[in-house]
Amino acid sequence: MELKRKPRGDKTYRGAYKYLKGETVYCEEEFEVYRDRKELGMSFFATIHSRVATGELLTYYIDYQINKEYIPQSVYIEKTLGKEVVTELFTFDGRKNLLDYVFVSANGDREHHAINTSPKFFIATPAACTSMIFLKSKKEDTTGKNYYNVIQSHNQWKFEKIPDSVNLGLERMSATGVNLNIEGSNLQAIEYKVFDPKEFEDIEDQNQLRNLRVHVSKYATIPYMIKSSDDIKIQVKYLNDLDRDN
Repeated sequence: MELKRKPRGDKTYRGAYKYLKGETVYCEEEFEVYRDRKELGMSFFATIHSRVATGELLTYYIDYQINKEYIPQSVYIEKTLGKEVVTELFTFDGRKNLLDYVFVSANGDREHHAINTSPKFFIATPAACTSMIFLKSKKEDTTGKNYYNVIQSHNQWKFEKIPDSVNLGLERMSATGVNLNIEGSNLQAIEYKVFDPKEFEDIEDQNQLRNLRVHVSKYATIPYMIKSSDDIKIQVKYLNDLDRDN
């Protein structure tokens, strides 16, 4: 894949996903991960391709930088459809616990806002490879439920509102790893249930709770599989460990 900046460090992982609705593939993702040996941070790069109803190609490009504590430092999201290009940039100032947010629409209009945040947080992006980065941002309670602060943007092709913060619930489904078989390959993963804490409080029958089941690899929280309760599945095609020091 073609990167829009030169990352510091060495390429550590590369991989790809396919997105399925039932048995139909509707989207594909490729990614690369680089590790900065000096600062111990990491950079995730991903491209996502999908066809829209008109036949045009919708492309996302994600550049996600984290420090050694797995806290986002800079997140760049670019969305392209035909000649239209929209970008979002988040930059974190750890001294002030401020997140600088810039949205640039297809016609060049800019929105610039400062967002207050907690010291530990996660920025949601469309990329599956970055979806579980928050796991290592704090010590996990492996026997109970864990909660994380997530910054999410609702802005698509035009600016609607400032990104807001929501809570995300997470529960480990077993104390040890589970065996996951994907197209004949046996993989060891940790299975999690991801849910909305508000729904958890409001719904008496927990079997009715909407959630995601995520099987996470041992490689920098990169998932092997993400599966929703409505038959949407993101499944790894390949994940190559390029780090000889692992």
